Amino acid sequence: MPKMLDNKISFRNFTETDIGLGMELKNISGWNQTESDWKRYLLLEPDGCFVALYDGKEVGTATAINYEKRFGWIGMVLVHPQYRRKGIGTALLQKAIQYLKGIGVETIKLDATAEGRKVYIPLGFREEYDLDRRQGIGIAFSCDEFPLIHEKDLNDIIKFDAHTFGADRGNVLRSLIKENPNKSFIARNRDGKIEGYITARKGFNACQIGPWVSKSPSLSNELFASMLNKLAGEKTFIDTPRQNEDGVEIIEKHGFTIQRGFTRMFLGNNAHPGTPSYIYATSSAEKG
Repeated sequence: MPKMLDNKISFRNFTETDIGLGMELKNISGWNQTESDWKRYLLLEPDGCFVALYDGKEVGTATAINYEKRFGWIGMVLVHPQYRRKGIGTALLQKAIQYLKGIGVETIKLDATAEGRKVYIPLGFREEYDLDRRQGIGIAFSCDEFPLIHEKDLNDIIKFDAHTFGADRGNVLRSLIKENPNKSFIARNRDGKIEGYITARKGFNACQIGPWVSKSPSLSNELFASMLNKLAGEKTFIDTPRQNEDGVEIIEKHGFTIQRGFTRMFLGNNAHPGTPSYIYATSSAEKG
């Protein structure tokens, strides 16, 4: 039976006026999101963004995104350090779960930190696979640059990506690529079919590479080299599934080292796992 909610805890929807709160909380935790990311959560799922209040004071946040009702994604579960261990983080998680189930989403996913796993496991979340955030520096290469992704490519990319991710996330991809047109590359074969793509964006602490999806290690190596060349001299993060051994080898070969780990977890029936072997970098912990 779930614990009784502390009557001092309440919720309201997160709005654009709360971005300052969100930035404060994520800065305390040292996370990489920017104001543009918070605006993106509101664009993607405005009814799934929440603020937690404790005795009337804004002290926490959470976001939820629905992907075709195949599964939902929970992220940005943040609580001010002075208000931790009061059940606020668990209450925020339950609020996001309630929202997703209320709109018909049966399976719920998230990328958990080691600390977060302690909250998620008692609620019934199970482990899918592990990821590592690696950090490094962009490097100037003498390499062929792949074509930039244009508007005409988006529908093809969205269809290609859905098979790998497990659901259509066109809203996320359109937003990321349109905001970062010079850091988004596409690879097509001779018949014009997509074989891979890679994107990156400017974060608060470092550039974040991802999503990065490819059908072959050799193509992935070329895409990564092209992106590192674009990001030459810039501090860079990348979140990669450990089970993608080819991806780990490519990234480590270029000097990237582990910063911290995550565990991808799910609640419910994981009916749409996608194809993790094609995933060389996720979008980010809070969006998948």
